[in-house]
Amino acid sequence: MNNKIGIFWFVESTFVYKTQNAIDLKPDLLGFVDSTLQHQIEWEENLIYEQFALSLHNTDYYNFPRGRVVFNSNQQTSLIYLDKKIFKKHVVNEIKANFALANTNIKFFTDPHYNCFNSF
Repeated sequence: MNNKIGIFWFVESTFVYKTQNAIDLKPDLLGFVDSTLQHQIEWEENLIYEQFALSLHNTDYYNFPRGRVVFNSNQQTSLIYLDKKIFKKHVVNEIKANFALANTNIKFFTDPHYNCFNSF
């Protein structure tokens, strides 16, 4: 298993993300492996967008469509939670490529928790 878990955004046609190897983390009692990464901290404190050549200072993490990848070790399936606005083929391809999900079972969930507040 080389699956990755983590968080992502889709901003100005750029896929911004940070991953962790699922194998490096322990599943919870239900078998879920979730990242310790937090959207707010990565955006507002660590300025993750700078790693992707984006200048978005003084913006809030929740103003852009975002999501999270979790792994269910019991079902050997990656769960992708995302804003429905970015549930599009080109974004799905970015997620699969950057989270090493080519040979994995995947389930997608649109989740209001990840909805951005700005129109997109």
